[in-house]
Amino acid sequence: MCLLRNIKSFLMRLISGLSPELLFRIAYIHNRGQLPNLRSPQNLSEILIRKVLDRELDSIAFLADKYAVRDYVKGRGLDDILPRLIGVWDNACDVDFNSLPEKFALKMNFGAGMNIICPDKSKIQEEEVKEQLEKWLESGKSGYAEYHYDLIPRKIICEEWIDDGSGCFPTDYKFMCINGKVHCVLVCHGRGSEEASFFPYDVVTWKPLQEYYKVKLHDTVPAPNNIKQMVEIAERLSEGMDFVRVDLYSNGTSVWFGEMTLTPSGCILHRWTDYAIEQMGGIYKKQSIE
Repeated sequence: MCLLRNIKSFLMRLISGLSPELLFRIAYIHNRGQLPNLRSPQNLSEILIRKVLDRELDSIAFLADKYAVRDYVKGRGLDDILPRLIGVWDNACDVDFNSLPEKFALKMNFGAGMNIICPDKSKIQEEEVKEQLEKWLESGKSGYAEYHYDLIPRKIICEEWIDDGSGCFPTDYKFMCINGKVHCVLVCHGRGSEEASFFPYDVVTWKPLQEYYKVKLHDTVPAPNNIKQMVEIAERLSEGMDFVRVDLYSNGTSVWFGEMTLTPSGCILHRWTDYAIEQMGGIYKKQSIE
């Protein structure tokens, strides 16, 4: 299985280097069973792919930088939602675990899936963690041709452990913002467990949007008590942008900032249905014209 993943990663990077557009077309066909319309993009996936290929995101790459975006959040007057920054390093060997608290989150400031969430420092192997961090720092360019990530100066950051009262990984609320307005929120609940769920909700009615997601919903997640405040924060952060996903955490009273994502799921939005990306693409195009 590991060998297959390595071969797949190698092929992706090879194709990406030869033709980023071909890579996107292959990924889209694999997920949707049809060719994307990149000449006149209509749905949200096609629109995002076109934006990447046209290098439209390069000028706002700092928003996808988990370290630099903190200044952006401060500039929007939202200092109070930033998790406490414990440390920033250019090299894994410089990370001093003795200075870290018992609970923390180590992250690469670029890309996705490069996080070490530590609820108990006594249980980690420092050298193994440093080795993993160094591998991430030295990894090649973005396999999905998301150019803007390659413009980010690579760093390791450490932030405080976010405690939402659940006793485990906090629920992640990913707000899909189109032209500065929240359209819906993808709720990621129970991460790190076998019962993890990912599902979109309407932020006004908190109705699960089954028609938007390929995965079937089993158990609903209640809306946070401060969902209106979270929507206001997401819209404040996304003001002036045609599309961005704003990730937040909440314990019902306090809100913490997670990150901002310009190209969710490598632009493919693989878990979202055709209906969902068509609906969001239609709203994007209509509001852009207006």
